[in-house]
Amino acid sequence: MASNQSTKTEFSIAPGEQNIVGERFSPNILLFWLKTSVAASNMRVQYRSPNTILGVIPLGSESQTIPLKNIASVDTSTKFNMGNFLFGVVFIIAGFASFNANALLGIILLLLGLVNICNMMSASLNFVNQAGGKNTVTVSILEKGKLGTLAQHIQERVFADMEGIRHQESMNLGQQQFTVQAQQALLQQQMLDAQRASAQQGNNPPTQTTQDASVQ
Repeated sequence: MASNQSTKTEFSIAPGEQNIVGERFSPNILLFWLKTSVAASNMRVQYRSPNTILGVIPLGSESQTIPLKNIASVDTSTKFNMGNFLFGVVFIIAGFASFNANALLGIILLLLGLVNICNMMSASLNFVNQAGGKNTVTVSILEKGKLGTLAQHIQERVFADMEGIRHQESMNLGQQQFTVQAQQALLQQQMLDAQRASAQQGNNPPTQTTQDASVQ
């Protein structure tokens, strides 16, 4: 791709990267203006996701780069977050309870409760390494379909990279076997040459001995 940016994301493309695919997602239902970015190429996967406090207050972001060769598989999942659900219920009850005494506090608690209830379901993109460890990107449940499509594209690149690695390993193994066979053939030829030279010396007596016999 000729562009200096990954498709639909803000990531820069390094020299040699090809087959770029990328997408942006909302991290949850309410914070739709914040975006989680994920991009993949023939060399690596990159993602950047915003961090939040209580699911509503933005606080920086997290960025990760994963070499494609370190990824064994890519999958998606949906999750029901019991913690968000419980916090949401508690905040809503506390909001109604404190509404008469302090309306502003009651409204804030109700909003926090609604935020947690809305975010109790989420969709995740999981990058699994050879040891079984995971890097996970979590987005709004409404983005599940788009997340699944991106996961398929990334999985295709992971499989292509694995095929390339296996092909290179096969080529290296073939080259090593050829080298060993050539060395063995050379050693056998040297041993054969040495045997022939030894046989010729046995059939031809030394010249000095023949001369001494003539003098006598």
